[in-house]
Amino acid sequence: MELRFFLFNVCALLGIFSCSFANAQYSLVVETEHSVSSEMLRYQIYLKFENSTDRLSAIYGTDLDHMWIEAPEGVFNSPFNGGWSAAGMNVQFFDAMPTLEDDSYGTINLTTSAIHSPEGSQDPMMVEDRGSPWATFFTENGATRLDINTLIGGSWFALKSASNGLPDKNNRILIAQITTSGSIRGEINAQIFPLGNGKNSMKVKFAFDGVGETNGVEILR
Repeated sequence: MELRFFLFNVCALLGIFSCSFANAQYSLVVETEHSVSSEMLRYQIYLKFENSTDRLSAIYGTDLDHMWIEAPEGVFNSPFNGGWSAAGMNVQFFDAMPTLEDDSYGTINLTTSAIHSPEGSQDPMMVEDRGSPWATFFTENGATRLDINTLIGGSWFALKSASNGLPDKNNRILIAQITTSGSIRGEINAQIFPLGNGKNSMKVKFAFDGVGETNGVEILR
């Protein structure tokens, strides 16, 4: 299924049968913290929402809405997390495998498997163009670039039933951790349901270069 079709019909998947755009302002926040490995930094990428009931539906890219993340020095991907998401982050293994904490992963507001997260959490799902996979950015050690720019496109997303699709107490949702010895930059697209209402679905693009906060721009397409 083309992701473009999937995104415009994600409301139907969630039990909502029409979508329209709503005016709101959202931002992307990039922060860093020290990694277990002293020569690297862990970058956390968050989306910041206006309301506690705003819902993140998907992080995505297509040929029309190109999404990319670049880490020129290469990202660290732990061999102890075999997947692309935080589902492979088990806190019970951190003492025995401390560098697992430095793993790079995509997420919808989880830093570990949903099994070990608050009640109602669900691990994110993904869509990927087999001819142009993006998940290798989060699985191959030393990967330098994520690109989602094909007709089929790609996405990681949460269903409406997932509690982690809602912001935390700071009205933020973590969407990725990227660990690298250098800088990161990119453009990220998000599908958002303001106030949790899929009928007011928005698509928003966020550009960033290193740490800081940048406002999103609504994609009117």
